[in-house]
Amino acid sequence: MKSTSVMLLEDDAPGSEPEEPNRFEVLKQLEKITASAHFRNSKRYPALLKFVVEHTLAGQTELLKERVLGIEVFGRPNDYDTNADPVVRVTAGEIRKRIAQYYQADGHQHELRIDLPVGSYVPQFFRSSDDPVVIDSPAEIVAVAEEADDSPVEIVDLLPGEVAAPRQTVTKPNAFAISAGSFLLLILIATGLTFGLHLWSGRFSGKGIDYFWKPILATDGPALIVIGVHSLDDTGKDLSPGTRVASATKDEENMLSSMIRSEMVPVSDIVSYSQLTDLLTERHHRYQTQGSAETSFGQLQRGPVILIGGFDNFWTLKLTSTLRYRFETPGGLVGMIVDTKLPASNWRFDNGQRASINSRDYAIVASFFDPRIEQRVLIAAGIGKSGTAVATEFLSTNKYLEAWLSNTNVAKNKNVEIVLSTEIVEGQPGPPKVLASYSW
Repeated sequence: MKSTSVMLLEDDAPGSEPEEPNRFEVLKQLEKITASAHFRNSKRYPALLKFVVEHTLAGQTELLKERVLGIEVFGRPNDYDTNADPVVRVTAGEIRKRIAQYYQADGHQHELRIDLPVGSYVPQFFRSSDDPVVIDSPAEIVAVAEEADDSPVEIVDLLPGEVAAPRQTVTKPNAFAISAGSFLLLILIATGLTFGLHLWSGRFSGKGIDYFWKPILATDGPALIVIGVHSLDDTGKDLSPGTRVASATKDEENMLSSMIRSEMVPVSDIVSYSQLTDLLTERHHRYQTQGSAETSFGQLQRGPVILIGGFDNFWTLKLTSTLRYRFETPGGLVGMIVDTKLPASNWRFDNGQRASINSRDYAIVASFFDPRIEQRVLIAAGIGKSGTAVATEFLSTNKYLEAWLSNTNVAKNKNVEIVLSTEIVEGQPGPPKVLASYSW
């Protein structure tokens, strides 16, 4: 990827076509953006944006690193843990969204642009009709420069005041494009294979489906589907929640190591995703899809939420943390569902065991209103991949839902949480079995 560097002058050179933004124009546009409704009610977002713009104009882009920004802008100590406290990454991500919203509003489309590229804290300045201009130094003109940093950037968002939980790594630009493109291709394949069968079987209609899905389908806005993602180490091994592999330097990193640290979505979860989107499509309900690592708390507040995946989905762990049945990690790759009202009851599954061994996986299916995001939430999440698969099967199949309803006689409009199990034989999950349920 190439970037163009230009000298910043108070007045552009005569006869230059097109004129590059000068320092005065950039600072004037910065003032407009930070005074807008998207920024003026916050202290963090204008502070970080002003710092990176002003230091870029001063030719001090070497200071625009995560740790330096955390110390200088947010007052963090010199030795603070950027993994446990991702305030810079979270704030930068929100700034990018708010800048996009600012320029989408009427009257701003033709203004001078200030952008903060993904994967960098060095802003770009350009006129609306120009290509982005990266300002590396005001001391000299460099016609063409290689991009300075292609290192992975972890994207995570938190509730206010909290520390980071399980997250995944997104690598830009090539590796992420590969995994994202593969993801979309597999979605199309999985959807094509399952859509006709689902509609033919009538699995998406009936009292059970209505009970669980009506609160989602009754909303006007689109549902947000958040799918879990995995991070892998240099050998291709799935990392346990909270583990972060040390990043290689730019010179040491090769294409393979860059690719396998990208967000990875299991094919089994893509099949689960296709089942739920088939249901929404048949009911003519719109939906949007995001990976758990790129989803913010604010986005969860915009409409109903559907979460796919357990320990690979940060928001599943967060939103089930206050429920009766919740996920915990005793250690290593062992996952557990605990009953907080009956501490002696728990269900464990070891994700480190051989894939071909006969075993039993467990899952949580939940439908509830979460007061923290003020939205309805549906969850299909297993300890392992088989658990997630049967949770999705249970949540999207009327006969399973109706059987549960008839056995429990739960009242309408109640919040519900169910623990399921499935027998795994030669690596394949069997039908779901209800082990416990709770309504409130």
